[in-house]
Amino acid sequence: MDTRIARLLATVVAVAAVTATPQALAADKPQATTMVTVHVNAHTGNGVAKDVNELHAKMEKDGWRFASMVAHTENGDTEGVWVTYTREPPAR
Repeated sequence: MDTRIARLLATVVAVAAVTATPQALAADKPQATTMVTVHVNAHTGNGVAKDVNELHAKMEKDGWRFASMVAHTENGDTEGVWVTYTREPPAR
């Protein structure tokens, strides 16, 4: 398996495990946490840091929490980053 995919899969599984544990211990019926992963391209001309900061601001405004970030490289070149966010379900 490609190491990039393996790292991304490991990150997603780890985030899912961490966010699911508090819900499993809750007294009432647990609800699913929503998760989304976004790719930020390193070749936009703006710089990855600026693009990630803008993405963080937008996602936070929309109710998402930062979970993880993994660099995306091919043949030693940085192609971008994968950024994962989570969002709790609405309160009942």
